[in-house]
Amino acid sequence: MPKALRRWRLVLALVLLALPGTGAFSDPAGGGIGGLGIHPGGIGGTGIHSGGIGGTGIHPGGIGGTGITALGVIQRFGSIYVNGQEYVLSPQTRYSVDGAAGTAKDLHLGDRVTVQAAANGQAIAQEVRVEHAVIGKVTAVDAAKRQLTILGETIQAGKRTPITMHDSGQSLSFLALKAGDVVSVSGLDRGNGHWLATAICRLYPADTAPARVPLLLRGEVNALDPGQDTLEVGATKLQVNGALLGAIQVGQSVVVRGEYADGETRVENVSPTALAAQDVGNRVSLVGYLAPGREGWTTHGVSLVEGPHTHYENGDAADLRAGSMVAIEGRVQAPGVVHAERVIFRVNPMDFDFPIIPRMPVLPPVLHHPEIERPEFGPPEIEPLVERPELPDND
Repeated sequence: MPKALRRWRLVLALVLLALPGTGAFSDPAGGGIGGLGIHPGGIGGTGIHSGGIGGTGIHPGGIGGTGITALGVIQRFGSIYVNGQEYVLSPQTRYSVDGAAGTAKDLHLGDRVTVQAAANGQAIAQEVRVEHAVIGKVTAVDAAKRQLTILGETIQAGKRTPITMHDSGQSLSFLALKAGDVVSVSGLDRGNGHWLATAICRLYPADTAPARVPLLLRGEVNALDPGQDTLEVGATKLQVNGALLGAIQVGQSVVVRGEYADGETRVENVSPTALAAQDVGNRVSLVGYLAPGREGWTTHGVSLVEGPHTHYENGDAADLRAGSMVAIEGRVQAPGVVHAERVIFRVNPMDFDFPIIPRMPVLPPVLHHPEIERPEFGPPEIEPLVERPELPDND
C-alpha cells in the first residue's frame, strides 16, 4: 500500500476516535480544604462544583443502574447534597430519624445521614437515614473552646456550625447554649469520646425541659461487664441492665437509647449500628475520621481496603493515621468492607466534593501494531500530480 494512502487511513482513524462512544481512561486530579471552620454555605450554595452526577467523579454514562451508598452530612438542599453529590428526593424516598420513621421535613443542614440511592443518569434517593451522634443534657459549656459536654462526650463546634431551636428552626449563637439544655448533635466521630459537630439543635432550654427527655449515644464499645451492669461507649460509662448486653461485643459500633428519669440516665436499649455499606458492587462515598481496625483503617464502622491503584489527593498513603479527616470514594468489596479507589485528605465535610476525573483519549489499537507507522500530526503528504502526456495528432 502506498505510504500516502496509509497515512490518510490513520488520519481517518483519529477522526473516528473523536466521535462519541470512544474509550477512555482516568487521570485523577483534585484537592480539598480543611480545618474546623465549618461553614454551611446556606441553601444558596457551598462552592460545590457541578459535573458528573452532582459534581462527583461518578459519570452518569458509566454507572447505569448501579447503587450508591453515601455517608456524610447534608451540605445543601435542592434536593439534598451529600459529599458534593445531589440526591433527588422522590415521592418514593423513605426517611428515618434514629431508626424511627420520618419525612423530608426532618432533614436539616448539617445532619449526618446515610443515603441509599439508585443511579440511572442521576442519583435517586431510595432511603435517607438521619443518624444523630448524641442526644442528651448539656452538663458543661466551654465558650472559649466552643465545646459542649453531653453524656461525658466532648462536642466540638465550628464557628459556622448550624445551631438552631427545634420548635422554630431559628438560629442560635453558641453562647445561647447553657448547662441543662437538652440538645441533639449531628457530627463525625473523632474517637475517644470526641465529636466534630456538624449541626446542633436545642430541643429544650434548661428551664422548660420536661421530667423525661430522650437519651442517645453512638460509638464504639470500649468495655462492658454484664455482671456489673456497666457499659463504656466512647468516653462514657453507663449503668446498663446486663441482660441488654448479651449480643454486644467490645469493638462493636452501637447505638444506645434511653431517657433521663428523675435526673438519672436510664438505658433502655443497646443495639449494633446498621451496616451501611453492605451491597457488594455498590459505589460508596463517605467522609469521616480514620480509626484503627483489626486489619486496617475504619471509619463509620466501615473497613477500608487500599490497593496498588488507590489514588491519594492532598497527601499519600503515609498520611493515613488515626484522627485523619478523609473523604473516600470506592466500591463495596464485601459487606462492611469498601475498596478505596480515591482518598482525599484535609476536607471540610460541609463544603467539598469529589473533583471530576477527566477523561483522556486512547489511541486506537491499530496504532500499536508494529507494522503500522505512527502518524505525524501535520498536513498530510500529497502525492505529486502526474501530468498526462500529450499525444501527437494523427492528422
